[in-house]
Amino acid sequence: MLRLACGLVVAATAGAQPRGELRLLLAAQTAQHVALVQALRARWAAVTSSSDIPAAARGRPAPLAYVAVGPRALQQALAIALDAPLIAALVSRQAYGRIVEQGARPSRGVTALFAESSPAQQMRTIAAIMRRPVTVGALVSSQSNYMEAAIKAEADATGLSAMVQAYDPAIGLSRNLLRLSTADAILTYPDSDIYTPDSLRELLESTYRRRQPAFGFSAALVNAGTLASAFSSADDLAAHVVELLSTVTEGRLPAAQYPRYWRVAINDSVARSLDIVVDASARNLGDRP
Repeated sequence: MLRLACGLVVAATAGAQPRGELRLLLAAQTAQHVALVQALRARWAAVTSSSDIPAAARGRPAPLAYVAVGPRALQQALAIALDAPLIAALVSRQAYGRIVEQGARPSRGVTALFAESSPAQQMRTIAAIMRRPVTVGALVSSQSNYMEAAIKAEADATGLSAMVQAYDPAIGLSRNLLRLSTADAILTYPDSDIYTPDSLRELLESTYRRRQPAFGFSAALVNAGTLASAFSSADDLAAHVVELLSTVTEGRLPAAQYPRYWRVAINDSVARSLDIVVDASARNLGDRP
């Protein structure tokens, strides 16, 4: 009976959510930021938030962890001394690398859940929607050439092929995309050296003119006119943050990573114009918390 009682105590402890304050650092109040804050409040018992990041870092006692929501908040958080681990959210892989490289690394550590889905999730999305072995075209800049190996590997793993071209800033996006004109689809991802608000309009015009499906890197970009994208909702990201907190209580801080949970956004108007029928299996693709 004693062994049974001890086993029940251990099981209950293992299944319990870690405790402690989650302190959110906010430098902007976009709809996306607000949605993530609300999702975290729904999943974690003690959540506070502040737009005065230096003051929030001086709060006592120290929180279990800080969450910097967005690149500006991450930049400001790295400029001050923090007394707990820092998790960045809603920051792209490229932006995270640049900001962390330029800022002071906190003594308690920093990690991130990137804003965009992984190349593996995007390739699964493309394969499910296209429903045939296609060639996926992508551009890489001098700051994102590390993506080439991942794009090719994940395309191969999904039964697709990849055509990757180095982006030439001297000729503009449209002429760079012409070098991918034989690709069956175009994959984009956050890279400020290639994709800006102006060049994204150029992307939509160029690919639509060639009837070339473009896969974006966010639900907002799908709404703007790309065919589809793997993406993580606010609740998906909140669930992953909560899981990371379990490792924080164990004294470990995992490496920056893509979101674990995701789903698919589809622009049905664009699909119809391209004569692409998106079935239920593609619409239900993803991993939910």
